[in-house]
Amino acid sequence: MKTSISLLVFFLYTIGFSQTIIKKSSISTGGGSATVGTTQVIYSIGEVAVQENTQGTTYVSEGFIGPDISQTLGITDYDTLTGISVYPNPVTDRFNINLPQSGSYEFYLYNLQGKQIIFRLSQDIKESFDISRLTSAGYLLVVIDRENKLKKIVKIIKE
Repeated sequence: MKTSISLLVFFLYTIGFSQTIIKKSSISTGGGSATVGTTQVIYSIGEVAVQENTQGTTYVSEGFIGPDISQTLGITDYDTLTGISVYPNPVTDRFNINLPQSGSYEFYLYNLQGKQIIFRLSQDIKESFDISRLTSAGYLLVVIDRENKLKKIVKIIKE
């Protein structure tokens, strides 16, 4: 009976902690704060943890944790570019791209380490890329239509 009561108390105790909200804060060896109107900036030196504050559309962050950059910079998400075909895939020397309509397109080819290998601008609905000099690996082809805010990412396998 004593064990059951102990387990019940422990269980209720842990449930109480599972509802706790952890707020970002700063633990630092030095620093201070500055206030202008209703906006306060807190800074620290030698921080272990950081604090992030939001007031309306203003984001203030110290350290390395920042706000969502797409909201801060006003970047809009692109919809998916449909009707694109990339062939052959896997590819040995050259692959082709057919686009749904003519327009201003940007083509980026990246290796899996994120290094940009190829960049090309085109207004044609058919493109061809020679990748015979590249090593056998996986690559990511990014096709962007900035005018219509469309993009497509295609995995390319080089044999």
